[in-house]
Amino acid sequence: MKRSKDRFKLNYQYRIVPDKQQACQLNNWLHKLCRIHNLMLEERFNWWECNRRPVNACSIFVTHLPELKDPPTYYSQKRATHWSREAFKHLYKGVHSQVIQEAIKRVEDAFNRFVAGDSNGKRSGKPRFKSLRRYRTFSIPQLKPDCLSVAPNPHRRKNGDTRRDIAYINLPKIGQVKLIYHRPIPEGFTIKAALVSRRADGWYICLTLEDKTVPSLKSPEIEATEKNSLGLDVGLEKFWTASDGEVEPIQQHYRKSESKLAKLANRKDSKPHQSASRRRLAKKISKHHQRLQRKRKQFHYESATKLVSRDEQVFFVEDIKPGNLSRKNKPKQDENGKYLPNGQSAKSGLNKSINDAGWSQFLSILTYKAAKAGKSVVKVKPHDTSQICSCCNRYQEKDLSVRIHECLCGLILDRDWNAAINIKKVGLGIFPTIKRRKRSRKTTTKEAYTVPVGERVGGCHPLIVVSYQ
Repeated sequence: MKRSKDRFKLNYQYRIVPDKQQACQLNNWLHKLCRIHNLMLEERFNWWECNRRPVNACSIFVTHLPELKDPPTYYSQKRATHWSREAFKHLYKGVHSQVIQEAIKRVEDAFNRFVAGDSNGKRSGKPRFKSLRRYRTFSIPQLKPDCLSVAPNPHRRKNGDTRRDIAYINLPKIGQVKLIYHRPIPEGFTIKAALVSRRADGWYICLTLEDKTVPSLKSPEIEATEKNSLGLDVGLEKFWTASDGEVEPIQQHYRKSESKLAKLANRKDSKPHQSASRRRLAKKISKHHQRLQRKRKQFHYESATKLVSRDEQVFFVEDIKPGNLSRKNKPKQDENGKYLPNGQSAKSGLNKSINDAGWSQFLSILTYKAAKAGKSVVKVKPHDTSQICSCCNRYQEKDLSVRIHECLCGLILDRDWNAAINIKKVGLGIFPTIKRRKRSRKTTTKEAYTVPVGERVGGCHPLIVVSYQ
């Protein structure tokens, strides 16, 4: 299927309610696709290991170089004369051909990212063999335009209101599956593809909608000024702090449910393996994690909508990588090989809070919502934005435990607020460069002086300022 990138596409997710026979067929498809995934990945690993030799371990004149084989590709693995079709006929029976092709395409994309890297040259980790619990989604690349049938519900509620429309979707080789039609499809959009997923509370389908008359969604190019821009600093004490002082409190969904999840995990571990009670508790834990995930995502959407509804047109955010921030500390060893304390026990709680905040998801949602509203989100480098005074540009190193910014110029305000102002300066191009900071460190420091509350200090905003003794 040819994939067009210059057309506007939407993804609408619905819950589907298959009957017992359809649910058994969907589970059977996932079981077979998981086996096919592992077989295709095994063939690629065999080719990878048999067609290369180390040249740093022994001389190249002695090492035996085998006859090079053609690498397995997407087209060779999906071909009908492939070796796996003869040896594993039962895996291909009953599954739609395009669904199998999409599963093989996933293997090729994962292996290519491991060998060659993505468009930016960044390589991913080694692809894993999937277990039945980890393989939960399959793709249907083509659907008929009239696959979705919607009919009004003749029944009414007790208060007289109309009920939700009755909808069914026709999936290939599965039939008519009941769909919870909680939101209508916009006019002019057609269904192009679908992703069927099995989750803790049932089955879901994600429909890809396309409108050929609407161009693809792109962030507009807006010239940022002092009035139409806003700086945002994300954190763990407060979810985000704006450059004008507005604060969004953090929710900490996982932290609030951590004790309950620990009790459920202890109860599950006390049950015998492969017992019905253990499976019930495992399903209960997975449903609880799903509720936490939905709460976090709903909070991110509400927070992004709150920001987009403001008058500002450009939002400057930090270009951070939470995966690097939550990485484990490297182990430390002495001369005898004995491991020394590396601070990982203290950092484990910080990593848990970073993952609980979900900064990456929030920034992606904010970018999408801003583009729909005709606004833009610009990522800037956050280096030293929390260490430099937003009023006099003086560098003052602070630890994470220091939450109040105190400068010799007399400015005292919250650390995150100071960082948000600096992030806005970075976006506007008025943040002090590294050379200017080095020159400012060599200059002699001046004594602090008393400034009345509300008076501007060095051209900065009127903040609460106190004097030093």
